[in-house]
Amino acid sequence: PGDLVMLAAGSAIPADCWVNEGEIEVDQSAMTGESLPVRFRRGEVCKMGSTVTRGEAHGTVESTGPRTFFGRTAAMLQSVDSSGGSLQTLLFHMMLVLVSLSVALCLSAFVYLLVVGEADNATLPDIQRKSPEDIAKSALSFAVVVLVASIPLAVEIVTTTTLAVGSRFLSSHGAIVTRLAAIEEMA
Repeated sequence: PGDLVMLAAGSAIPADCWVNEGEIEVDQSAMTGESLPVRFRRGEVCKMGSTVTRGEAHGTVESTGPRTFFGRTAAMLQSVDSSGGSLQTLLFHMMLVLVSLSVALCLSAFVYLLVVGEADNATLPDIQRKSPEDIAKSALSFAVVVLVASIPLAVEIVTTTTLAVGSRFLSSHGAIVTRLAAIEEMA
């Protein structure tokens, strides 16, 4: 802080800087999404991570590193709790139980179909009998189809949609919902 810097067209802004003299246009699209350059004059602060597109100015460094706008934004993003809420944990455990049950039932169906297939095969005339490999393939394909059909893939999508509908309902009553997990925490 306090260092003097020259801000000229084409240069990256090295830190959050006060414009001392001159006038520059700065591309801040990487930080703000603003598509047009922003004009900075004497006394205004341009942010690190931006690029000077036009003009020339002398500036004084206001803040560097984690104390810049960019650094504080990065710190806020890192501080966000990404562990998920209790609803997400509950859904994960529920899906584990359902997948475990599906695998167990499909394995038992596979074994049953092998045993019944062999027993039925023994009662058929020689011309209609299937090979043990054909019986195993049929039993395996049935078990895989049942397994794929029974895994609850849409649980998370349905939950997110339900929370979004709840968010819309709350907004119609004047509440501003910034995170869907907040609805779960509120309940």
